[in-house]
Amino acid sequence: MTQTTQYRVLDFDCPTCASNVEKALEGTEGVEDVEVHFTTGRIEVHHEEDTETDTLKTAIQNQGYTPEAVRG
Repeated sequence: MTQTTQYRVLDFDCPTCASNVEKALEGTEGVEDVEVHFTTGRIEVHHEEDTETDTLKTAIQNQGYTPEAVRG
């Protein structure tokens, strides 16, 4: 079953930054789809239910950004 986790990143500097985060998340095990909205700093990650959200957060942090979880 697919689950969606949303984050907000306030420190995107350019569209390339958003693209790098998108690629990092797409390469994360269990991730099925990623939508990154550069202008709003919003990220939606569609992933398998057993994917740890800490793993997703770490993938974003490894690109140099600070993600904040968005609650439903």
